[in-house]
Amino acid sequence: MHFPFLFKLILNRYFFQKLFAITLLLIGIYFLESFLAIFLIAFLFSYLFLDVAKVISLKMVQLSDHMSHRLVRKFFRTGSSLSIVITFVYITFILVVISLFYTLIPHLLEEGKGLIHDAPVITSQVQNAIIHLEDSLNMNLGINQALNNFFNPTSVQELVKGAFENIKNIGIFLTKFFIALILSYVFLIDKGKINLYLETMKEGNFSFLYEEYRIIFGKITKGFGLIFKAQAIIAFVNAVLTVIGLLIVSFFHGGEAFPYIITLGVIVFIFGFVPILGTFLSGIPILIIGYNYGGMSVIIAILSMVTFIHAVEAYYLNPKIVSSYMELPVFFTFLILLISEHIFGFVGLLIGVPLFYILVDVLKDFDHFVTKITHASTTFHETKDETKEAISQGIRLSRSGKREGK
Repeated sequence: MHFPFLFKLILNRYFFQKLFAITLLLIGIYFLESFLAIFLIAFLFSYLFLDVAKVISLKMVQLSDHMSHRLVRKFFRTGSSLSIVITFVYITFILVVISLFYTLIPHLLEEGKGLIHDAPVITSQVQNAIIHLEDSLNMNLGINQALNNFFNPTSVQELVKGAFENIKNIGIFLTKFFIALILSYVFLIDKGKINLYLETMKEGNFSFLYEEYRIIFGKITKGFGLIFKAQAIIAFVNAVLTVIGLLIVSFFHGGEAFPYIITLGVIVFIFGFVPILGTFLSGIPILIIGYNYGGMSVIIAILSMVTFIHAVEAYYLNPKIVSSYMELPVFFTFLILLISEHIFGFVGLLIGVPLFYILVDVLKDFDHFVTKITHASTTFHETKDETKEAISQGIRLSRSGKREGK
């Protein structure tokens, strides 16, 4: 790309408008960094619940068409209003969350305490198995040293202390969670008025901001919304299949319940939001607990189960759910996860891939824009050259005509 063209590109009005809009957005993100978690959770709630509400509303309209009784048909028609359905979805979600706190959470905390208490015993048994394996292979794998460093009494005490300190942050997280929930509900209920208000920005000197942010937030919706929706489905299916698999292992192991099964299901669900790597990370605690539960036979069964779940995810769920907008080589996925984890911590494992897709989409948009400018510039110069040639040819013809007249 020549420097004169680059200079013209930078001075181009439309290019400058795009650059100004993105710069303004980045400055806003920088100053509102502490609110990003609330905005992200509110966005995900809005996106997912609006989809659910639209499906329910459509089904109710279809049901009302088949109702013969006038009052029943009117009830379904009235109930199919999107605002009413959205309210119903949010109330149902809140009731489910409250019921989980009263039923599942206490059991989960009890299992978590038991897991921390039993960690040294489980580690000791795993270390003995590794010693036998190293003796049979006549080589040092270095795994025991790593386990000793992680599970020594000081580390376990620090782990427990850190866990209890993090419990203090649960109140802050719950506050943000419910603020985001309320914010998303108000946004969905008031969505029509918000759209009408934003359309007033179409007029004026800064009307270009409306169009630029409409494009940018459309890409963010596609990047975060669709990918998180897909990963949520995959995470849920993985968690359900894992719990069912562990129950089957328990059945064939004499009916004795597999320990910490609910906790492990929650771990699988959380790590299910991490593409590819999540399946392997969530499998590590299952394998360690499985060995303590039933030895090598259970380990083989769990490995078979994890392989089956990974196959379902890779060859069925991914092609069905995310293939249209999330095709990415495994190497690049791992690289993105490593870089995003280094920059953002654990949250980077969740948002790294969506951020990458948004960045690629924005770069494609810029590339398309530069291509249009290049094509326009080339066409202009070609037209200019043709015009010059036509003028010079006309002058030559005019001069030759004058000479013939003489």
